[in-house]
Amino acid sequence: MLSSLSQIPLLEGKNILLLVSGSIAAYKALELVRLFKKMGASVRVVMSGGACQFVQPLSFEALSHFQVLTDTHEKWALCEGDCANHISYAKSADLVLVAPASANTLAKLAHGLADNALSATFLASKAPKVLAPAMNTQMFLAKQTQHNLKRLRALGCEVVAPQSGLLACNTTGVGAMADMAEIASICARKLLSNAFWAGKKAVVTGGGSVEAIDAVRCISNFSSGLQAHFLALALWLKGAQVVLISSKNALELPSGIERVKVQSANDYLEALKTHENPSNPPFLFMLAAISDYKPKNRHQGKLKKQDLGPFWDLECVQNTDILRSVSGFHKVGFKAESDPTHALANAKKLLDPPPQGKGCKLVCLNDTSTLGQDTNQLTLLTPHARHTTTKGHKFQVSFEVLEFIEKMA
Repeated sequence: MLSSLSQIPLLEGKNILLLVSGSIAAYKALELVRLFKKMGASVRVVMSGGACQFVQPLSFEALSHFQVLTDTHEKWALCEGDCANHISYAKSADLVLVAPASANTLAKLAHGLADNALSATFLASKAPKVLAPAMNTQMFLAKQTQHNLKRLRALGCEVVAPQSGLLACNTTGVGAMADMAEIASICARKLLSNAFWAGKKAVVTGGGSVEAIDAVRCISNFSSGLQAHFLALALWLKGAQVVLISSKNALELPSGIERVKVQSANDYLEALKTHENPSNPPFLFMLAAISDYKPKNRHQGKLKKQDLGPFWDLECVQNTDILRSVSGFHKVGFKAESDPTHALANAKKLLDPPPQGKGCKLVCLNDTSTLGQDTNQLTLLTPHARHTTTKGHKFQVSFEVLEFIEKMA
């Protein structure tokens, strides 16, 4: 997921304030600075005295290109411009991230203490706040720490739950700071969520269906599922509640995205039916490449070539047209065509109501040559509008599709 998040400058123009407290996990915060910078963000860092015992401020300065604010290096020469003090750094932030957040720091933040540069900066900022705890298992599970976390959540902070694993104290349990990509993705979601997508449900299908012939053979296709995964990630970052139904696992995605593993067309159909809601239709982005045909009969075990002979006649029947048959969705269809002469006309048919068409609100047309590639270009069609996206990374194209939907709503 680290590489996925940094494919495009997601956070260009955003200012992140990283508060690093005293924990062995402080060294991991260096990777957060690198990742945020790759995502286009500007990063300033505040370190507690305890954090400075684990990592030198110079390391953060080399990566962030800003002076690190500590208890002993706070400046008030305001006429010099970007002056490092807890007020100026607090004002600069679009988002405040405390990572790692030690038990002692959580206690201070929960009760409004401002006895060091880190806690004073936290208190002085109005920006959204994300906390990534890291500590010994018993310290994390202690009633006092859990009470402090509950209090911080009530104050509007988002807490990224720590992981279970081998800790620095040589014990195994919960308390290791969450994965860097998970933390970064939650911060990005905080910064990118908008009023249109926040809280809306979106179901995305991806990959190619797999229709079994026997125990080892199948009918399938070359769909990688990449565009579907990038679209699911873009939707989640925009604030949507996302369900991804796919036969492929093309990308590591944030834990907030619900994933449903499927194979056959019938699996896709059954999974989709659980999300049909005529009274409050979710968005359905139908990217899955469903096989037009499936074997009439599935054979048990493995067929032997000596029994089949030099030629094999495989009897197939048409598969269910899933997009046409489901209802209770705002349908967004995806049409892959290899014939440029008839591609546009074929895609427009999906806008017609069933049974002639499929009742789509929007159709996204692309060339089959993009299957499995990192780049794509789509022609977006509604009954009254047409737009061709820029040719670029599938992640960037995903955001362009969502922005088009926002404008058309």
